[in-house]
Amino acid sequence: MNANKSHQKARGIAFLILAVFLIAFGVMAFAGMQQEQAKYEAEGTRDFNLLSADELAGKPYVEGRIEFVFEVFAEEYTTNLGIRVSKNSDKLYYLIPLVSEDGYIDNFVALEATKRYYDTLDKIYEETWDETLPAVVTELYLEDAQIKPLPSDIEAILYDWCENGEFYQNGSFVDWCIESDFFGTSNSAKIVSHVQPYMIVPDSKPGNSAIVGLIMAGIGAALLVAAILILRKAKRTPAAAQQGTFVQQTAAAPEAPLYEAPAPETAPASTAFCPACGAALEPGTRFCPACGTQVKGPQ
Repeated sequence: MNANKSHQKARGIAFLILAVFLIAFGVMAFAGMQQEQAKYEAEGTRDFNLLSADELAGKPYVEGRIEFVFEVFAEEYTTNLGIRVSKNSDKLYYLIPLVSEDGYIDNFVALEATKRYYDTLDKIYEETWDETLPAVVTELYLEDAQIKPLPSDIEAILYDWCENGEFYQNGSFVDWCIESDFFGTSNSAKIVSHVQPYMIVPDSKPGNSAIVGLIMAGIGAALLVAAILILRKAKRTPAAAQQGTFVQQTAAAPEAPLYEAPAPETAPASTAFCPACGAALEPGTRFCPACGTQVKGPQ
């Protein structure tokens, strides 16, 4: 009984902790998405090609055309025990320029792309560096995207790639900018400053996460009810077990008698007397030891 009670209590506490976590996380996700929804409705979407570095920092919802792709600088893929399980990429990070209305490029950002965009972006990449093409042939228009800060690990990869990665046959992205006089400077720090630590994330319209938050909170509430029931059951188990033990012990113990009758006294042996002189005779005596008179029958 004690082991079962401990197991129930441990399971109840585990359910309780998980329930609190799910409810808290779900409520926070729902509240955060409600704020994002209000921001989305108030600000709408803006053309990411026309945003300055300061405006990118506001994490606005954006839309716009991608006409040029410079390179894929990072990749995410699935591993098992540190070994890649497939050649397929979960995500690819493309370096793209923000092109103003007059065709001027001042800033670069990353584009976080999933599989649905690979073919189009790869085609744009090939056409970006095809000198035989007089103008843009393929482009990608994104709706309901959002500007987000780069994750710290992807940001580190990006800036290392800018200065040390193999961007073209003669060196890195910085080397190419210097050789082509792209920004009119040979200062690597100034060149890198045009690469902003932000990414465009497609399909980021608020709403889906709010539903997920509600679902998580609902699951947490169900687990909370289950945890309370389990803990109540575990709390009642010791009393029931104690009662059962008491009954068993009581049934096994012998009952004391209500009245105990005293042991009967041993009746005294009958005494014979001599008919002649009245002397006491021992049992079996045939003649009186006092007067010698014969006694009738065995005594």
